[in-house]
Amino acid sequence: MKNIHKYLLNLLFPKKCINCGRENSFLCEDCLSLIEINQIDYCACAQNPIKNKLKCENCPQKISGVFTVLNEKQKLSQNLFLKSKLIPELNMYFSYLIISYLKKITTFDLNDDFNFFYANEDVKKITENISQFTKIPINKKSKNILLITKKYPDEDILEIIQNLEAKNIYIVTLFREIKKYQNESQF
Repeated sequence: MKNIHKYLLNLLFPKKCINCGRENSFLCEDCLSLIEINQIDYCACAQNPIKNKLKCENCPQKISGVFTVLNEKQKLSQNLFLKSKLIPELNMYFSYLIISYLKKITTFDLNDDFNFFYANEDVKKITENISQFTKIPINKKSKNILLITKKYPDEDILEIIQNLEAKNIYIVTLFREIKKYQNESQF
């Protein structure tokens, strides 16, 4: 019965790519390949972060590194996130992009007692999908934590981090705001 319902819905309201309008998926393979994975990492400092450095002497002590998955300025990435609130199936694409990104990182091994946490409801489903694909648990006590969030820096994230007990806390964020200030203290 459920399959018939899905078939009729797809017949009346076919899935269309949010970028090009091609039918059969919410994001076609061609448009998925257009999404730019971030190539530059910055330290965890909220203001004046250092490029290509995981951690500096001014970074918050509890953060071992911040990994930014997507280019914030790319319209397709922004559009995908905005529409994912209305079309939950789009979260699967974020999960895929985060897993692809994490596989490229050679800083750590995901099999080394890792655990996922999500920072807010915006990324809960994404984190659940990643956990399902990687078999890494969510919200369990662990010495290594990957905190999934929409955007870094964020006051809520800093509060969450203060309450986590782990040896290493890595933030995996979809987007990163880079603030450049002169003569201001960091965090």
